[in-house]
Amino acid sequence: MDILGQSSLLVGVISFALGFSVLARNVKNKLFLSFAILTTVVSAWALMFFINKISGAPYYRWHLFCNIWLAPAGLGFILVLVRIEDTLSRRLFTLSLIAAVSLSILLGLHLDGSPWILQSIHFLPALVFFQLVRLMWIDRILKRGFKRLPKLPTVGLARRNLIYIGGLLVLSSCVMDHVPFIGVAIPTAGNIGLALYLFFLSQAISQQRLLNFGTLFSRSIVLIAVAFTLTGVYLLLVGWIHNSPGLFFLNSFLASFLILMLLDPLRKVANFVTDRFTTQHHRRLQEVLREAQRNLAGVVDPDTLYEALLSTVEQALSPGWSAVYVLGSDGTRFRRVKKSGIDELNLDSGKAELVLRELLANHPILEHAEFLRQRGQLAILLDQILENEIDRSASRTDRKGLQELVESLHAMGINLIIPLFDRGKVLAFVAVRISAPPEPWGNNWGLLPIIYPYFEQASHTLRSMEVYVKQREKERLATLGEMAAGLAHEIRNPLGAIKGAAQFLDPTLDRPESQFLRVIIEETDRLNRTVTQFLDYSKPPLVEFKILDLSALVQKTTELMRPGLPKNLKFEFIKSAEPAWVTAAGEQLQQVVMNLIQNSGRALEKKSDGSALTRVSVEIQNRSLYAEVVLSVEDNGVGIKKENLDKIFIPFFTTSPSGTGLGLPISQKIVNSHNGRFEVLSEEGRFTRFSVILPFTPRELSKNS
Repeated sequence: MDILGQSSLLVGVISFALGFSVLARNVKNKLFLSFAILTTVVSAWALMFFINKISGAPYYRWHLFCNIWLAPAGLGFILVLVRIEDTLSRRLFTLSLIAAVSLSILLGLHLDGSPWILQSIHFLPALVFFQLVRLMWIDRILKRGFKRLPKLPTVGLARRNLIYIGGLLVLSSCVMDHVPFIGVAIPTAGNIGLALYLFFLSQAISQQRLLNFGTLFSRSIVLIAVAFTLTGVYLLLVGWIHNSPGLFFLNSFLASFLILMLLDPLRKVANFVTDRFTTQHHRRLQEVLREAQRNLAGVVDPDTLYEALLSTVEQALSPGWSAVYVLGSDGTRFRRVKKSGIDELNLDSGKAELVLRELLANHPILEHAEFLRQRGQLAILLDQILENEIDRSASRTDRKGLQELVESLHAMGINLIIPLFDRGKVLAFVAVRISAPPEPWGNNWGLLPIIYPYFEQASHTLRSMEVYVKQREKERLATLGEMAAGLAHEIRNPLGAIKGAAQFLDPTLDRPESQFLRVIIEETDRLNRTVTQFLDYSKPPLVEFKILDLSALVQKTTELMRPGLPKNLKFEFIKSAEPAWVTAAGEQLQQVVMNLIQNSGRALEKKSDGSALTRVSVEIQNRSLYAEVVLSVEDNGVGIKKENLDKIFIPFFTTSPSGTGLGLPISQKIVNSHNGRFEVLSEEGRFTRFSVILPFTPRELSKNS
C-alpha cells in the first residue's frame, strides 16, 4: 500500500476520535454537533479510500459519495462557527445541499462515468473554499470600519484568519491528486495537514472564546514531540522483529513500560522548550502571576488578601470596575468587602447600590459556576461565552437559562465573575466590569485560563483564613453567650426583688418619695424587658411556618399601630397589586414590622413642620422562578450616619437614649430564619429605607396550603 492510503487511515481514525470527543462534551451544543457531523463525513471519506486501496474498486464509489457531502457538512459547520447570517451564505449552503443530492443520485445511477460529473464530484468542496475566501474578505473590510456587510462577531478577527488560512491550505492540498500534472505527493501532506487542522479546530471550538493560541500551539508541539519520541521507542524495540512471537511480546512489553516511564518527563521537557518560544506578552503575564502568587504566601489578613486580588485583576485585566464579594458568616448572602473603580450607575441609585452590595448565596449565577466546577470545566462566567452558548445551544430550556444568567450579570453592572471555591462551593468571587479583552496580553479571552490558577491559590489562602477566623470567633462568641445568658438570669432575680420592694412601699400614696418609687418600678420594668429581649435573641425560635399573604399581614399590623403613632406623622401604606405569598411565621414577621415602624416614628420625632412621612409598601419583584416579596419601610427622618450603617444589626448598639439596641438584631435573626435578607439604604438628614426581602411562594403552593 502506498503512503497516500496509509495517511488516509490516519485521517479516518483521528477525525472520528476528535468528533466523538468534542460531542461527548455537550450533545446539545449546535457547534459541537456540526463539528461531529463534519468529522464523521471526513472519517468515512478517508476510510473508504483506505479500504478501497486494500480491497478494490467498489469502495471507491463510497469514497466519492462521502466527497460529495463534504461541502454541505463544511459549509454548515462554518455557518455555526462564525455565526454569519446573510442571504449569500444561506444560498451557498442550500446550493451545496441541492448539488449533493443531485450528484448522489447520479452516482447511485452509475452515471459518474461522464468526465464532467466526476469532476463535479471531485471539486464540489470548492464551495467551502469560496466561502472561506469570502469570509476573509469580509473580515478585512470590517477592520477598515465598513458597516454595510453581513453581521459577524468582531472579536478575534486575526484568530479567525488563522482558521480560514488553515482551511484553504488543507482544501488546496487534499484535492491535488485529481490534478494530473501535480501527482500524489501533495495529497499525502494534505492528509497529514487535515488531521492536524481538525485537531486545531477541536481545541478551538471546545475553548471557544477562551482559546489561547499560544497555549494551543504549545500543546500541539508537545503532542507531536511526544508522539514521535514514542514512535521511535517502538520502532527501536519492536520494528526489527520478524517471526518471533515471544521476542515480539517481550519487546512490546518493554517498550510500553519505557513509554509509561518517559511520558511525564517528555511532556515536561517539551513544555519547557515550547514555553521558551511563547510570545512576549504571555511571558510578561506569567511573570506578573508568579509574582502575585509569591505575594499570597505572606498574606495573613483578609483585607490584605482582598487588596491583592483587586491588584492582580487590575494588572492582568485592566477593568473599568471590580469588587470582591465574600460569603457571610450566616451562609445566606455574599457581601461586597472591597471594590476598585467608580460605580457607574445607570439605574435608580438606590436599587443599583443594593444589587452591587450583596448577592444571595443561592443565586443562579453562582449555582452555574458550581455546576461548571463539578463538570471539570473552567468555572469563570463571562457574558460573551454565555452568549456563544445561547447561540449554539440546541435546547430551548438551556438557552432560556443562559439568557437569564447574561441578564443577571448585566443587571449587576458587570460582565465577568471569577469564583473562589471551597470544596466545590463558592466561598468568594471577584466581579469585574470590562468592555473587551486587554490588548497587552494578546487581546483575547484566552488569558482567563492562564490567570485562574492564581485565584485557585487565593481560594486556599482565604479558606484557611476563614476557617481559622470563624473557629476563633465561634469559640469567643460561645463563651460570651454562655456568660451573658447566665448573667441575664442572675439579673432577673434581684430585679424582681427590687420591684417587689418598691411596690410594697406603695407608690400610689401621695407622699414625696412616691415619685422615686414609680421611677424605680419603671426602670426595673425597662431593664427586665431588655433582659427578656436578650434571652429571646440568644435562644432559637420554636415556631410553625405556613403560607400567608404578607401584604395582608402588614396591612393588619399598620392598622393596629396607627392610633399609637405621633400625631404629626403622615402614614402611608401601599398594598401589593396581588397576594404576596410567603412561607413564614406570622407572629414573628408582625414583630419585625412593628419594630421597623416604631424606629421610623422615633426618627421623625423632631420633625415638627408637618412634613414627617412614613411609607410602608409590599411588592413582588422579579416575577419569575426566583421571585421575591419586598417589604419596605421608608421615612424622611434624620437618616443613619454612614459610619453607623455597618453597626445597626450589632446587639446593644443604639443611638437612641430609650432604645435597647436589640430590636434590629432580633428582626434580622427572624428574617434570616425565613431565608430572607435585610437591605438598608440611608442618607443622613434626608431618608432611611429598610427593606425585608423574602422568597415568594409560587401560587400553586399557596392554593394547596
